[in-house]
Amino acid sequence: MIIAALLISWLGTLLIEHQADRLGLVQASNARSSHTRPTPSGGGLAIALASVLAATALAQTGHGELWTFAVLAMCIALLGFADDLYDLSPALRFPIQALIFFALLWTSGPLPSIPLPLNLALAGPLLFVILLLVGLWWLNLFNFMDGIDGIAGSQAILLLLGGSAIWWLGNPAAADFSSFWLALAGAAATGGFLLRNWPPAKIFMGDAGSNAIALLIFWVAIRAIAEGQVAYQPWLILPAVFVTDATVTLMRRLLRGERPWYAHRRHAYQQLSRVWGHRRVTLAYSGLTLAWTFPLAWAAQQLPTWSWWLVLLTYMPLVALSLRADAGGANEMGA
Repeated sequence: MIIAALLISWLGTLLIEHQADRLGLVQASNARSSHTRPTPSGGGLAIALASVLAATALAQTGHGELWTFAVLAMCIALLGFADDLYDLSPALRFPIQALIFFALLWTSGPLPSIPLPLNLALAGPLLFVILLLVGLWWLNLFNFMDGIDGIAGSQAILLLLGGSAIWWLGNPAAADFSSFWLALAGAAATGGFLLRNWPPAKIFMGDAGSNAIALLIFWVAIRAIAEGQVAYQPWLILPAVFVTDATVTLMRRLLRGERPWYAHRRHAYQQLSRVWGHRRVTLAYSGLTLAWTFPLAWAAQQLPTWSWWLVLLTYMPLVALSLRADAGGANEMGA
């Protein structure tokens, strides 16, 4: 199944790449783009297809909950594909995204409360609302962070494999869980696309792919939490490189009175790419995830009493690095 997901995604990406002009999927340079020449887009649709097929195959082996993922992933991918073609307005996209994530959480089963310092906890309807907002922010920030060659695909692979590794290291019986195998299949599918998206990219992911991957990562995290396999804190730590860049950028722009949905090229990774180039920035972000967030996420799983301190430790230097790279700054570095 894992090899099949990789091959389906790779072949699907090649097909979309060769048919992009006829499909209207050639992306011209714009205010948000970090590229200077028209390039095929929408290749991430192949990731969505491969992931949905993997979920369907797993669902037929007695894991009926994956039918829900397959339907929701196809819906979110088609929404993204429509956005790739027609540039949908946020007023149309956002309610549909909210409905899809509401359905994901509603069907995920009971979720454990989130333990907080001072013997407090988040539970019940408040927990549901917070997770819904987190899911919507995660979906949109992953889309924001898909702006240079290879960065979103490489991060998705590392997050899926990192979460699976933490799961398996804590419980070698992880192979009994369908979400564990779906994570591996999703990583393989993303790898098939990344073969064509690695710098210099021959094709871009597009919103169809970024939507599907973001939903997949969120699904795997929620299922691992619901099944008692991985705690909340490791899932807060693993994507910290992306979360910090997008959040610092958004907050600085809001503080200046900018409208958040306006296109721009001032995330930290975009600022750095104009100086370092796409490949070096993609490798740097991958290195941070491997050397910084993964060990701390594993430690948070093993040391629950220290987990919130580890979350804080993870984000503090990343915030400083994002500010140092002028994430969300008023001007474009190197422009």
